[in-house]
Amino acid sequence: MKDDARLMTLDTIPPESFGCQDAVRRCYAGLCNCGQPERYALEAAVTVFRYHNPDSTPFLAETIVSQWVAGPVRH
Repeated sequence: MKDDARLMTLDTIPPESFGCQDAVRRCYAGLCNCGQPERYALEAAVTVFRYHNPDSTPFLAETIVSQWVAGPVRH
């Protein structure tokens, strides 16, 4: 079975990426609490994550941040 980035879980994220988790969550929550649209808050939180993890791809960053702020998608 080939690796598929769409099936990524927090178990496959490099541990060094977790160092900015508090800053990412504060950014997201702060913007949501100020009445900003959720999408803007997510984009800002992804920007914070990528500042701390410049080698991450945009897709990876958004996947990780989404899981941190909203939890894994459940169907």
